[in-house]
Amino acid sequence: MHKLSGSCSCGAVQYHVTGDPRSIVNCHCNMCRKMNGAAFSTYVAVADDHFEVLSGELKTHQVSENARKRFCSACGTPIYNSSVKYAGLTILHLGSLDTELKSQPQANIYCESRLDWLDAMPDIASLDQGF
Repeated sequence: MHKLSGSCSCGAVQYHVTGDPRSIVNCHCNMCRKMNGAAFSTYVAVADDHFEVLSGELKTHQVSENARKRFCSACGTPIYNSSVKYAGLTILHLGSLDTELKSQPQANIYCESRLDWLDAMPDIASLDQGF
């Protein structure tokens, strides 16, 4: 059994997860791309009853009729999503985890929205540090 921990960028929000992740996915839908400002979003699904916020204040944005995004009220770091479609699961934003996951995503979802240039990723230069 894993014990995962996570936080926001400013450190105000701290959380932990007991239990193993149910799944890890890369979501390519337009809504996630716009909501997170990225080419795709990687999520770690965990059971609601294994997730606990230890400190900090979260704000909520109603993304759609069925989904809500929760983020740090101080720095805006996305922490997790909840959805009627995935009742019983907390959908963590991978970037908020402090614990390194050894598992890789099991699936790419909503690929009809996937950006074409992602196929070229292995051909793009990989630098240890920025320009």
